[in-house]
Amino acid sequence: MIKRSSILSPILIIFGFLMFSFLFTLSVNAQLREADIVLELFPKYPRANEEIRASISTPAIDLNKTKISWILNGELIKETIGQKDFSFRAGDTNTQTTIEVQIQTLEGIIVNKKITVAPADVDLLWEAQDSYVPPFYKGKAMMPSQGKIKVVAIPNSSENKGLVYSWKLDEINKQNSSGFGKNSYTFQNSYLDTKNTIETTVTNIQGNNVGSGKIVLAPRNPKILFYKKDVAQGTRWEKVLDNNFFINTNGETIVVEPYFFSPKNLNANEISLKWLLAGNAVEAPSVKNELSIKPGEDQSGSSTIKVIIENVNRLFLTAEKEINVKF
Repeated sequence: MIKRSSILSPILIIFGFLMFSFLFTLSVNAQLREADIVLELFPKYPRANEEIRASISTPAIDLNKTKISWILNGELIKETIGQKDFSFRAGDTNTQTTIEVQIQTLEGIIVNKKITVAPADVDLLWEAQDSYVPPFYKGKAMMPSQGKIKVVAIPNSSENKGLVYSWKLDEINKQNSSGFGKNSYTFQNSYLDTKNTIETTVTNIQGNNVGSGKIVLAPRNPKILFYKKDVAQGTRWEKVLDNNFFINTNGETIVVEPYFFSPKNLNANEISLKWLLAGNAVEAPSVKNELSIKPGEDQSGSSTIKVIIENVNRLFLTAEKEINVKF
C-alpha cells in the first residue's frame, strides 16, 4: 500500500514553490522604485540638434507586458505596451529638453524616470607645439608628422567652472589626461598615423552632461621654400625664389625655410641640414639654413642648389628641395 504522506509530499513541495514564486513576484512589483529603472541616452552626451534614442530597462519586471508612456517636455507623446525605446531630437545649444518615461505595472504601480538634456557644443582648438614656421609668418603652423599637438576644449556653455573633461585619442580613453579642470590634452603623432581623432566629453561635478567635441587632424608634409637675404633688409620673406633665380657677381645669400618641420628649433642637434651645389656637398655653413654663394670672375651659366633636411631622431622625417639658379 502506498502511504498517503508519500503522495502529498511532492504536491506540497510544488505548491510551496508556486506560492513562493507568486509572493516573490508580488514583492518585487510592490517594491518597484525609480532607482530600479535604468533610463539611458544614445549617444550618452548628445550635441545640439542631434538625434537621440532613449531606452529603458529593469531587472524588476517584464517591460514587454507593461504600459509605458513617453513624455517630452511635459507632453505625452507615446503610450503603449512594451515600448522600451523612444527617439527625439535635442534642442539648440544651452536649451533644455526633458525626456520622461512612466511605467505602469499590471498591479497598477506607477514609476516615473526622467533626464534633462542640455546640449552644449564644445569647440576644440589646437596648436602644433613644435612645428617650424619662419618669423612674421601670419598663418597657422600645421601639424607635422611625429609632432606634438595641444588641443584645448572650450565649452559653449554658461556653465564653464568646475567641469570634468574626459579625453579620447583614436577611440582610446586617456585616463591620465582626463579629470577635473583638465581642459587640454597634448599628444604626439606617430609616423604610422595618417590622421588622429581627438574627442572630449564635458560634465559638471554632479555628472550631468555639459557637452562634447570632436576633431580630426592630419599631419602635413614639410614644405621647403627658398628666400633671398639682403645685407640691409635681412631675409626677404615676402618673395619666394623660383627657378632661374639670378645670382649677381657680388654673390647672394640663400635662406631655406622648412615650413612645418619638427622641431621648431632648427639649431637643435637632431636637425641635419645638407646643402648641395651642382650635386656636390658643400661645407656646412655657420647658420644651418643659410648658404652664401658667389660666382667666379667671368663665370656664367646655371647650376642647381639643393637642400636636404632630416630629423635624425625620428623615422621618415625628412624633406628636400632643389631650384635652378643662373649667374
